Amino acid sequence: MNRPFRILHIEDLPSDAYLVEREIRKALGAIEILLVETKDTFSKALKEFKPDIVLSDMSLPEFDWLTAFNLTREESPSIPFIIVTGTINPDIVSDCLKSGITDFISKENIQLLGPVVLLVLEKNKIL
Repeated sequence: MNRPFRILHIEDLPSDAYLVEREIRKALGAIEILLVETKDTFSKALKEFKPDIVLSDMSLPEFDWLTAFNLTREESPSIPFIIVTGTINPDIVSDCLKSGITDFISKENIQLLGPVVLLVLEKNKIL
C-alpha cells in the first residue's frame, strides 16, 4: 500500500482517542486517523475518507456502535469493524461478536489494540 492506513475512529473522549492512536502507531507506523463523534460526520467519512478499518466506542452522547456498524455494512461490507470500549459485559461482548463485528477490545487492555489491528489488516489482505 502506497498510502498511510486510514482509520475511522468513533470516540468522544480526547484522552481515549490519543491512547488508541498511540497504540496503532506503534503497530503500523504511518496512519491517517479521522476522529468523529456524530452519525452525520461518520456517514460522510465512510463515503469520503474511505477507511481501511473502523474503530468504535460502544456509545457516545448522540451515537452508538450498532448504528455505526449498520452504516458501515451498508456502505462497505468488507471494512473491518472493531469496538474499543471501557464497557465490558460478557453478554454485550457476545452480542457484538454475534452481530458480525470483527473484534472487541477493552480500553483496560489498550496495549492489545495495535497487534489486533495489525492481525485484522493482514487477515483482510489490507496490509
